[in-house]
Amino acid sequence: MANLGHGGNVKEIARKRGIEYYDIIDFSSNINPLGMSDKAKQAIVDNLKEIEKYPDITYFELKNEISEYENVDINDLILGNGAAEVLFNAVRALNPKRVLIPIPTFSEYKEAVEAINAEAKFYKTIEENNFHIKDDILDYIDNELDLIFICNPNNPTGVISDKKLLIDILKKSKKTGTSVLIDESFLDFIKEDMSMNSFIKEYSNLIIIKSLTKFFALPGMRIGYAITANNKFKNEINKITPAWNINILADLATRASLKDKKYIRKTIDYMEYQKSLLYNGLKELNNLTVYNPSVNFIFFKINSKIDLKSKLLEDKILIRSCSNYEGLDESYYRVAVKLEEENIKLIKSIKNILNIC
Repeated sequence: MANLGHGGNVKEIARKRGIEYYDIIDFSSNINPLGMSDKAKQAIVDNLKEIEKYPDITYFELKNEISEYENVDINDLILGNGAAEVLFNAVRALNPKRVLIPIPTFSEYKEAVEAINAEAKFYKTIEENNFHIKDDILDYIDNELDLIFICNPNNPTGVISDKKLLIDILKKSKKTGTSVLIDESFLDFIKEDMSMNSFIKEYSNLIIIKSLTKFFALPGMRIGYAITANNKFKNEINKITPAWNINILADLATRASLKDKKYIRKTIDYMEYQKSLLYNGLKELNNLTVYNPSVNFIFFKINSKIDLKSKLLEDKILIRSCSNYEGLDESYYRVAVKLEEENIKLIKSIKNILNIC
């Protein structure tokens, strides 16, 4: 069984504490607090009868909508039952022997590598550099390295990698026959176009993974995809991906969400404003080192021995401890940006805890 040390385990927490899960404010999972698009909801309600039929096995309409949204060739898309399925299938299809993972980062990269008994090596980013990947990562790329993971923006630190450095990584990796898997699951929250998807034709070793869970608030639907022009890889991953792996309601909700331009603009504007308020509110508190956020979550360090997660649960607030991330310890936390009144409650609760302790 996969490591279940993720955010969003609010139901498990509620069971253990004997409370109702909807009474807990969940800052541990980075989901759009505005909820799913109204157009997506309507698409589900209007098409419930479609459950009685098989989805289109080619997912032509879904792929066509994603290709327009991403501005990529429809044939360069691979769908998955969530980005997690795409990730694990991609690693199985590539079948690497040696893998490089910059840390701290999303734990499932290591889990996917361990699932095929490959060797994972780590490039450790450091706090003094604000956890940025630096040029020296190029020294790790050689003919023995099969795959590099890069989470951009990174989870949990929120760091955005420099595009020039990513291109340098792709160039050297192409020469050494190393695949580069870039996870852009949080990139939709950024106004600027910072995706590497325009480079997939130039670099056949590039694979991009996207999740629709975060921005479009569809975690229960399980929908994600990969973007790549690598035909050999596409053939291999298609061999191990079952037919009809996307359910019909996920198909319909995704298409409606991607078409809802008003919802997309509203989400980006709301996040820009709220993440600034939450960041500034946390920065004012004593004993916290707060890192400037790029997306819809904020990474911080508490400079004391307080078990902040447990203390906040007494106020029915759940945050993400980062103690199980490679390269971090129990002093690091991540909180999602939520609705304004919830963000204010979080700041007040942390302030009270720090003052009392």
